[in-house]
Amino acid sequence: MMTEEETTSCDVIMTAVKEDSHERIMSRQDQEEKLTIRDWYSMCVTLQQQELRLSEGSYRPPGQAQSFLAQQRQSTQARSRRGMGLSPKLQPR
Repeated sequence: MMTEEETTSCDVIMTAVKEDSHERIMSRQDQEEKLTIRDWYSMCVTLQQQELRLSEGSYRPPGQAQSFLAQQRQSTQARSRRGMGLSPKLQPR
């Protein structure tokens, strides 16, 4: 049979083990939450960029390269549209 001192010592050890386990669980949950938030943000940014490209009519699937001159023409046209206050659909061709 255990003495009162041994029982108290065991209780202290068990409490420490439980606290350590709880801290590890909380740390893991925090890490998972941070990763989830980061991935969600990244996905939203990617979708917004794709929508912006689609609305500008410049969307190209990945792997389909665009020449330097085509990129320059596109940026010049976009600037002129913004400067004129016309939407891309109202821009004369």
